Amino acid sequence: MASLGTGLMLFYNAVMVGTFMMFFYQENQLGQALPVILLHGTIELTSIVIAAAAGFIMGNSILFPGTYSRLASFKMGAIKGLKIVMGLVPFFILAGFIESFITRYAFMHWSIKAAIIGLSAFLMIYYFIIYPIQLKRNGRI
Repeated sequence: MASLGTGLMLFYNAVMVGTFMMFFYQENQLGQALPVILLHGTIELTSIVIAAAAGFIMGNSILFPGTYSRLASFKMGAIKGLKIVMGLVPFFILAGFIESFITRYAFMHWSIKAAIIGLSAFLMIYYFIIYPIQLKRNGRI
């Protein structure tokens, strides 16, 4: 049951977002709603998936302790998961800032929306994919 809770919560959030998108699609408003949602959703949804990975790490440390006791394995998994979640805190704050102060200007020019979404996607890809590869390549991990 350890990783099951994380999987169920991730599934629940995915169904909520999918239902929300389907509602706009059925009302022929998806083209207008999607860029507004993605302004903060690019960072927020990516962060939710990464936070779920932290939950899976913690849950799997209980289910698959390897040569460690379950308690020792859980402690190591909890530390790894906590590091991931603590690394996500600035991104949740940034997504909240974008949602509070930028998303309300939904009728801004499409190029500004595209720039914000693109920069958000680049930030997430760089920080969670490219930067760790560079650190590993340079022997700093």
